Amino acid sequence: MSMAAIAPRLVFGFRGDVGDNVAYSDDGSVVYPAGHNVVLYSADTKTQRIIPGTLESEGITAICVSSNKKLLAVAERAEKAMITVYDLQTLKRRKVLIAADAGSKEYVSMCFSSDGKMLLAQGGGPEYNLVLWVWEKSKVAAVAKTTNQQGSPIYTCAFSPGDGTMVSIIGQGIFKMFKLVDGSLKLLNIALGKRDPASVVSQYWVPSDPSENKERLLLGTIDGEIIMMEGTDARSVFNTDNGLAAASIVCYSKGFVVGQDNGVVTIFEKDEKEFYRKARSFTIENNPSRVRYLAVSPNEEHLICSLENNQMYSLLLSNSEIMKADEMNFDVLGTNNHQGPITGMDICIRKPLIATVSTDKSVRLWNYVDRTCELTKFFADEIYSVAIHPNGLQILVGFADKLRLMTVLMEELKSIKELGIKGCRECCFSTGGEYFAAVNGTTISIYNTYTCENVGNLRGHNGKVRSLFWSPDDSRIISAGMDGAVYEWRLKDFKREKENVLKGCNYSSVLATPDCKTLYAAGSDKKIKEFEEAPGAGTQITKEIDAGTNLTQVGLMPNAKVMFAATESGALRTYKFPLTGEFQEIKSHHSSITRLRMTWDEQLLVTASDDGCIFVYDVKDKDAKAAARRDQERMDWAVEVLVTRSELDEKKSRMSELEQQVAELTMQTEYQLRLKDLHLQERVKELTDKFTAELEADRQKFELLLQEKNEQEMEYEEKLKLAEERSQVQLSTLDTQYQAKIMAEVERFQQLTQEKELLNERWDEQNSLLVESHERVIAELTEDYEAKLAEESLKIEQLQQEKAELEREFEEIKRQLEEDADREIEELKEKYESKLATERESSLRLKGENGIMRKKFNALQKDIEAQKEEIKNLFEQKRELYATIASLEKDIASLKREIRERDETIGDKERRIYDLKKKNQELEKFKFVLDYKIKELKKQIEPREQEISDMKEQIKEMDGELERYHKTNSGLDLLISNLKLKQEGLQQEVMTQRTGKSDAEQLLKRMQHDLQAIIPYFQEPKDLKEQVKALYHKYCGNQPLRTEEDADLEREAARQREYLEKTVDTLKRKLAKDSELHRTDNLRIMQENTALIKEINELRREIRTLKSRVAGINGAVNLSVTGRRPGSPGDSLMLSEGLKRELEMQRDLITRLREETAAKEARIRQLESMIAPRPTSRERLPPMEGFPGSMPPERISSSLLMKGESRPPSAAIDLPPGIMEQEAVA
Repeated sequence: MSMAAIAPRLVFGFRGDVGDNVAYSDDGSVVYPAGHNVVLYSADTKTQRIIPGTLESEGITAICVSSNKKLLAVAERAEKAMITVYDLQTLKRRKVLIAADAGSKEYVSMCFSSDGKMLLAQGGGPEYNLVLWVWEKSKVAAVAKTTNQQGSPIYTCAFSPGDGTMVSIIGQGIFKMFKLVDGSLKLLNIALGKRDPASVVSQYWVPSDPSENKERLLLGTIDGEIIMMEGTDARSVFNTDNGLAAASIVCYSKGFVVGQDNGVVTIFEKDEKEFYRKARSFTIENNPSRVRYLAVSPNEEHLICSLENNQMYSLLLSNSEIMKADEMNFDVLGTNNHQGPITGMDICIRKPLIATVSTDKSVRLWNYVDRTCELTKFFADEIYSVAIHPNGLQILVGFADKLRLMTVLMEELKSIKELGIKGCRECCFSTGGEYFAAVNGTTISIYNTYTCENVGNLRGHNGKVRSLFWSPDDSRIISAGMDGAVYEWRLKDFKREKENVLKGCNYSSVLATPDCKTLYAAGSDKKIKEFEEAPGAGTQITKEIDAGTNLTQVGLMPNAKVMFAATESGALRTYKFPLTGEFQEIKSHHSSITRLRMTWDEQLLVTASDDGCIFVYDVKDKDAKAAARRDQERMDWAVEVLVTRSELDEKKSRMSELEQQVAELTMQTEYQLRLKDLHLQERVKELTDKFTAELEADRQKFELLLQEKNEQEMEYEEKLKLAEERSQVQLSTLDTQYQAKIMAEVERFQQLTQEKELLNERWDEQNSLLVESHERVIAELTEDYEAKLAEESLKIEQLQQEKAELEREFEEIKRQLEEDADREIEELKEKYESKLATERESSLRLKGENGIMRKKFNALQKDIEAQKEEIKNLFEQKRELYATIASLEKDIASLKREIRERDETIGDKERRIYDLKKKNQELEKFKFVLDYKIKELKKQIEPREQEISDMKEQIKEMDGELERYHKTNSGLDLLISNLKLKQEGLQQEVMTQRTGKSDAEQLLKRMQHDLQAIIPYFQEPKDLKEQVKALYHKYCGNQPLRTEEDADLEREAARQREYLEKTVDTLKRKLAKDSELHRTDNLRIMQENTALIKEINELRREIRTLKSRVAGINGAVNLSVTGRRPGSPGDSLMLSEGLKRELEMQRDLITRLREETAAKEARIRQLESMIAPRPTSRERLPPMEGFPGSMPPERISSSLLMKGESRPPSAAIDLPPGIMEQEAVA
């Protein structure tokens, strides 16, 4: 059987994520991407020409149109990034460019050179290479890496239109310029002044002017500034005054246009003083999105704006001067597209309408005959599904909270019924429109369309239902779900007629043949399954076709000749039917196809996708006779629309008011016309009389003037005769005079000729004499120079050290003298030759003065033009110099300002240093005071011993209280566990009660169903009796349910549950209160321990001070004892009685200090043993400052020996170990 062919007919949609996604062709068509295609849209005829993408690629990433509007380059993502070049006139493919130099799977931006022979392409991640193609030869001319060390992404690239060797790129925090030199791209140094290159977000090269040899580049920044660069230097800056990012720029003959955030478009026009000035701004109302790309038509009448939310708008650029900024001046180009993935779609039978819903929370109705979007309405809730009635007057929409049935009015959707189905993702009307089905999780609900009555529910799926299909006669409905089940339901009794369950397979779409004998389903196992009823075995899978990819939707032509299948990659397949596995594939969408529908006349196929695009295909049946028969049998489309009575009454009242106004205006106009006619008649009469009188007066005046004219003619004829006679006499006289003058001039010319010959002879003689004198002078000079040369050579031989320098001087003098001599000769020669030429010119001037003057005039004209051109160039240079001076002055001012700011900063730093020095001095004084206070406080340690003992008692009491709290907590934990066990028991009992209730309800439903089955036997008593007996034995064989006891048990269980819940709440509150008290006590204990440790620290410091004092006293004693020299006379007499007493006092003092030290050390050890340990649940405090812990005696002795300290043996023995340890650490 022949397979039908499909071809794209039209597309509703636009991809805003493609680079440079809007442009114009040479015939005025707009070029933009949609799905996996490039569309050429004519705004005048609303027709589309579609260029399909490559089937093997993953999607279009960027497009580019050449400057002559004849070539189109399309970049596509693939295993190796590829670029396809098309001819826009024939839409034929010219070249396919594939190279590994891109270092990526895609190109993010492209640009043709001005002559269209080279193509610049910016590769994507991870390498971000810039590739320059000679595309006609499929040759890579140069490659450069454009990203930074961090691998920041690059967004756009651009070619200079004038100099075909300069390119620029922009990325995330990156702006670079390159120049093509010797087959490689060389990075240029850019001077942006104080502006950060990271702020640049857009660029556009200004078309070069033949009169100006300057390359200008416009850069848009994130702050709304436009930087104009000449070459690599910033020349000027323009501001949009709104602070919005300049996301896109495009130039035209009068200036340039900037696209910004929030849908703002700003127009700049050329200015003689400041290059450009801001002219006006316009805003796209109700669409605050970023304007990503701009395009100007070839005749510069229209401006196209592409937004990042998949919308395109058109602005009449030629009338922008008269537009008001506060009005909506933009028109939607084509249709208003979806801004997100399409989640639901349906097609109408009686009207050419397609209904779609999307994640942008909108419902849209598309007319595929008029190629328009007839209705758009946004809602506040998310929308998941949609279905349209066959007559096109009602629509079913599944929202997140409800399912709404709406009426399609002329310009509005009016909700007429809301059903409590949340998150309905599948709904559809029956073939005749009498019923509609809606999915509620795992249940399918069937409703009457006209009464919205729930006529039945289909239960049986264990997973979510993903697809529904009505039979042509509306007697059956087929469903498939994520549980791997395919069911065919009989709507007569809402029972399953066919079923097949394949666990592990999530079905996404299901359908049936027109006779419903064969079912087809596609799921997650990448196969198309065919189900048929097998006798005795139920519904079985009779055939499986491996698709190789996940299929999201399947569709079957009503005449069962071909099957369509949609894939998750956006491709559409046409399978030969009956299924053999043979198929044809085209790729129109960029993302997964979510919906697939076919018109009732089998001529159109419609698909919707996650990329927000809707494609309409022509289904071309190879059976021409069948197609012609369908065309003849097809009915005309319905043109009826619904209007509410209130709207109709409002329009009628409005029409009557307008008719009344028209009648009043007609009467007023007729009355004013009659008045004007009367006034004009009187005016015409007055003017007629006036002009008649003026005409009579003019006639008389004309006759008088005519008579005067005749008289003057006769008078002037006589005067003319007299003048002619006088002129003849004067002419003869002048002729005689000029003949005499000519003879005199001839004689004078002959005399001058003779004088010229004499002068020539005399000049020849003088020239010969000059030549002889010149030769003689040359000879004399030569002899002089030879003599000087000989002298110089002798001097050089005598003075070898000055040889080189004298030679250079000699050569220089010789050269200068020769030049002077030659210059003098040339000057004399030129002087005499000029005199000779002057004489010759004078003779020639006498022969033809007129011709010479003409030559001089021409020469002067040329000189004047040359001078004008030179003056113009000088003015241009002057203006450039002034601009350079101004920019340099700005830089100087900024540098001065920066220097001034740095001087102020240095001054602040110096003042800060001075203040810190003063503060340091004050702190030194404060330190001295604190040292004195510390000494005083050390004397007050003894009174605190009593406080420490009191604290010790308090800590013991707290330890006992803490143990009591632990016991209480353990008891509460045991009580909570018991309550949890009781709660679990109650929950199990509740579940048992619920199970019994559900069983009773099922039993009651079965009994009701069986009673309905007895109804046909009412006319047959015997059969009725048998059926009733069977029912009695079936349902009354067991004992009846004891509903009263069950009710008492439920009340008792509820009472006990309430009591237990209250008990648990009371225990929770008590536990929280005890925990808070416990935490407070622990915190208080911690604070007291910290205070005790600080006090111990202070005691240790005091001991260290006492130890140092003891060491000093011991040293003084030893020095006084050992200070005398041995063997000196009178050793026994040197010690006086006073010195002995002083030594005794010192020894007593040392003994007392040692005893005090030992007592305090013992007290410290006692206090350390009294301190209660901190709770283990807390973190350990860090070691106290100056007390890192115990140190072995070996380390103490070694440290003392390393320091070179020595002390008396008695001191080393008597001092406690703790004091020695602290000394070693210090």
